[in-house]
Amino acid sequence: MELRQLEYLIAVIDHGTFTRAAHRLHIAQSAVSHHVGALERELGVTLLYRARPTVVPTPAGELFAARARQILAEVSTARDEAVSMRGDTVGEVSFGATVPSANLDVPGIIADFRSAYPGVKVRLREGTGPELLDMVRDDTIDLALISTEPDRLPAGIGWVVVGTDDLRLAGAPGHSFEAYESVPARELDGVDLISFREGAGLRAAADQVLRDAGATPNIIVESNEMPVLVGLVRHGLGLAILPVAFIEQSKQPIWSRPLDPPIRPSLMLIWRRRRRRAPAAAAFLHHLAALAPQPRLDDLD
Repeated sequence: MELRQLEYLIAVIDHGTFTRAAHRLHIAQSAVSHHVGALERELGVTLLYRARPTVVPTPAGELFAARARQILAEVSTARDEAVSMRGDTVGEVSFGATVPSANLDVPGIIADFRSAYPGVKVRLREGTGPELLDMVRDDTIDLALISTEPDRLPAGIGWVVVGTDDLRLAGAPGHSFEAYESVPARELDGVDLISFREGAGLRAAADQVLRDAGATPNIIVESNEMPVLVGLVRHGLGLAILPVAFIEQSKQPIWSRPLDPPIRPSLMLIWRRRRRRAPAAAAFLHHLAALAPQPRLDDLD
């Protein structure tokens, strides 16, 4: 078994086809197919379903890939640690973030970090909270920012609260709620609502408050794209519960009102505990954790 076989297998799983994996690896497709096939023959199991149009892992492939990712991460860490002994932190950190991420200026945070550590490459992944949590757990990414609460995190995940979102009700001019100073959550029962996708942390926070208030709105459109949500609201398709920071930044003629009770989910930095991190990932973890109102920098194990 060779490290490059593990790399090729992971590339095929991540990119969905042998062709895209080969393009990403800058090698011939035949070489990728050959080495993955050789790995399967050595193990005596099928690791991939070679179905069209995408290639997906078999149950055995999923288990093997999880271990392979850890092995490759350890090799990468060892390499970066050796190079960093020269005094310069180098390597790559993979970082996930939900969009939006409260009032945090994620591009600015990355720019500040790169200024301090020019030898580190930051690879940004976007997704819903559950998607990013899974990536952290299986070491696909080093750390992530997600909207959730500590009691919703599984064992083995470290965390620190780095911010708080403030969700407001938004609508087009002329709606009756525009005259309210604040809108009781119970009054959204049966109202047409444009929402984040199910599974998004902000959607979960809003759903919980609405449920507690006895309100069941009529979800007519789901999207995690902020321009889409704001545009649909502007056209009067429905109301939406959105982060106030993005409503205020929008140039669209929409109004916003606080809800009663308020919806203020925590933005949390999460990582997998007891993982040996490369110097680049450790530096970025400390850089982000320092943004917390009460940093727990002694707990970043």
